[in-house]
Amino acid sequence: MPDRPNILVLMTDQQRADAMGCAGNTTIRTPNLDALASSGIRFAQAVTPTPVCVAARMSFITGHRMSRHHWTDNSALPGPLPELPTIMTLLLRAGYWTQGIGKMHFHGRHYGFRNLLTMEECIDHRVNDDYLRYLRENSVRTRFPKGIRDLLFFQPQTCGIPVEHHKNTWVADRSIDFLREHTRYRTNQPFFLWSSWISPHPPFAPCEPYDDMYDPADMELPPFADRPIETLPPNFYGSRGRLDGAHRDPDRLRRLRALYYGLISHVDDGIGRILNELKTLGLSDNTVVLFVSDHGEMMGEHGLSQKNCPYESSVRIPYLLRWPGKTRAGQQCDDLVSLLDFFPTLIEELDLQYPEEHGPLPGANLLGTTGGGLAKPRESAIIDYGKGKGRWISARNQKHKYAFFAHGGIEEFYDLENDPHEQHNLIAERPALASKFRDQITVWERQYGLSGSLDSDRLRSYPGPARIPTEEECRTVNLNDGPWPKRLPDDEKDSIETFAEAFTRAIDKETTLSPDKLSIKKYKEQVLKRGPRDIAAESLEGTPWADAWHNA
Repeated sequence: MPDRPNILVLMTDQQRADAMGCAGNTTIRTPNLDALASSGIRFAQAVTPTPVCVAARMSFITGHRMSRHHWTDNSALPGPLPELPTIMTLLLRAGYWTQGIGKMHFHGRHYGFRNLLTMEECIDHRVNDDYLRYLRENSVRTRFPKGIRDLLFFQPQTCGIPVEHHKNTWVADRSIDFLREHTRYRTNQPFFLWSSWISPHPPFAPCEPYDDMYDPADMELPPFADRPIETLPPNFYGSRGRLDGAHRDPDRLRRLRALYYGLISHVDDGIGRILNELKTLGLSDNTVVLFVSDHGEMMGEHGLSQKNCPYESSVRIPYLLRWPGKTRAGQQCDDLVSLLDFFPTLIEELDLQYPEEHGPLPGANLLGTTGGGLAKPRESAIIDYGKGKGRWISARNQKHKYAFFAHGGIEEFYDLENDPHEQHNLIAERPALASKFRDQITVWERQYGLSGSLDSDRLRSYPGPARIPTEEECRTVNLNDGPWPKRLPDDEKDSIETFAEAFTRAIDKETTLSPDKLSIKKYKEQVLKRGPRDIAAESLEGTPWADAWHNA
């Protein structure tokens, strides 16, 4: 057995902090995550540094904020990207085998992985993705194995893939394969394994039996789904539009949450199998286990979908750590920790050599106190997102939250103790306290934020929109699914479903969904405008919604 512990990172995408039984949720079933929390420490106030996939993951692996790694959302600042040490490069140098499985969102880079098996979104060619290769090799005839984006991105749907071939099962299976192979052939080498699921990121398309695991009638409706659009910062019109009216449809919202929970329970089952394999192989007592998500999901709260915003359901994340001999079993810690803290923990606990020219790192050791927790609790957590007029920055402590939005110079201030769902903006009622947060953010932005985001001693703002759009004007359809099915060689085209087959199957069980509820006309306009090989979307000919397509 190696002297240094193995490290297992289990990461989901877009999982809310409250979507676990151990977090007090009495509806969702996550027995394996609950068991992990009971055997380690749960950080109950954990946040993401930036609530969007790429920026959050880059902060996780580099230990730096966006101003250093340059990823401000799912895109980067202009110019070359900085070459920064990562968790994987330091561990590789220290003798670890570094293995990644699943979604990384690294845009073609490995960042120190010795080996990487990919399962990404929006694929251009089937051969670019290991999971799509697996489906071909196992003769699984499917066109949208990760769910249908485009028209149905945030709409209820199901996946017809057998559970043994589903994307969630694949990550768990490949992780178990790795553990067995590594234990058999690399007995004396420690490993770093990052198992990363796309779920529960939309599309919310679980397979049987998880698609019917939860009764929509048991699902709570999201608070503040009816937030007036005129009170929204302009940054979030798109997040409302992507719901395509779902926030005003209670039955659809309940079904969406049921499907979301189904995806999480499927992942939880896979995590249970991975942790059981650790035990079977005799690795549990020498393996650090971290479970975390990159950011949360609004699920209709504030009438918003996705993440990208400073509200609690977007920035709060699940965060469980079991470090044998160091974490105290069953402990809950309310320290304000983030994804930035795991890399410094590894550096200090494993005595890794971090290059001085790339420091210092802003995070702290999660094991700074006996049993787990920061040696010096933070007074507040800073969360930032975007650049230019799309930039916002927020400061949050245990009691209050302040946010500044560059587009329109909008400010929001919330009392989290008495208003946990952030429904009452107190910026006009508590000016003195809000001013302290504003001053703190301004100082922070000057030291650690993006260049050009200040006007002298003030946060830079940009004019707001000329007018506020109506709810109907806000509704939108984005065609961003990968075009790989259109780019198959002729002799492989019959190996997948037709678009009509795939679409019909996806909506077959959805009693809360009908074409009159969605923006079919906007979808049709975009499909007809784009080149057929550049998008995955097609006409709705041959589907139950063909008449709606013709009439749009």
